[in-house]
Amino acid sequence: MNLRVTAQTRTGDAIANMRARSADLAKYQDQVSSGVRIKRASDDPTAYPQLARAKSASARLESYSQSISNATTTLNAGVSALQDVTSALTTARQIAIEGASADTAGEPANREALATQVDGLINRVLATVNARPDGQSLFSGTATNTAAFSIATTDSAGRPATIAYDGSDQRARTVTARNTTTDTRYVGSAVFQQSGADTFASLIALRDELRNNPSTGPDYSAAMNQRLADLDAARTAIGETTGEQASNLATLESQDLVVSNAKLDSDSRVNDLIGTDYPMAIVKMQEQQTALQAIYAVTAQLADPGLLAFIGR
Repeated sequence: MNLRVTAQTRTGDAIANMRARSADLAKYQDQVSSGVRIKRASDDPTAYPQLARAKSASARLESYSQSISNATTTLNAGVSALQDVTSALTTARQIAIEGASADTAGEPANREALATQVDGLINRVLATVNARPDGQSLFSGTATNTAAFSIATTDSAGRPATIAYDGSDQRARTVTARNTTTDTRYVGSAVFQQSGADTFASLIALRDELRNNPSTGPDYSAAMNQRLADLDAARTAIGETTGEQASNLATLESQDLVVSNAKLDSDSRVNDLIGTDYPMAIVKMQEQQTALQAIYAVTAQLADPGLLAFIGR
């Protein structure tokens, strides 16, 4: 037997084993210091696919959670706008009642003052329904970059006479869960310009009645009663949409709870799979350190000058 070759082989094996043990030691040291057990598939080929699925589920649920948050913000803005328009219509109704009273009906100056107030309400409502709190129109449906309404025609004094809807006829929807969407941006014409319940037409008609109708008798009273009926119809239509959006908000709140709980479960699963098992990692570190010490001892013996001299004879 060639002792020199055998010794060289053993030395080579020892060095290779030393490198392998050093690599394992470094791996477990990294697990302990970072708290992460799996960084690549080779770290745990069995657990890695499970980890990938858990991470994918967590990312998907995070996306749903963000969508729910965005939808909630949009609907809250929509409800706030609807409430403001309802408030404006309520004020207009009070103006109509005052305008129909005997004391006001016979005084053109009083009626003009009330008409001027209605002008302000028209402008207020137009600004409210064209609001873009997040840079996108609330009531243009899917045409989110388009203002919902515009002044189509004006009277001789330049005041709005008719209002046009410029948005889409389709509601904008947000995906808030698997196979689930929520209506967020409504079609303005379906909310504010329903037949017989037109917000703008009712306000403009009230303003013109106050400003342009010279009569003070039964015909005027009948006209003002019609204006009141129009305002009430418009308020009812807006109230229905407000209720629908409030219902959507309640649904989103329930969905958010479900998604949040599911994400907590997924994140817990990820942490269980990826997290370091500290007791085991420390034991493994100690095993590698012990093995390295043994390898160092064997290598030192192989490198002993007396042994090398004996082999060289």
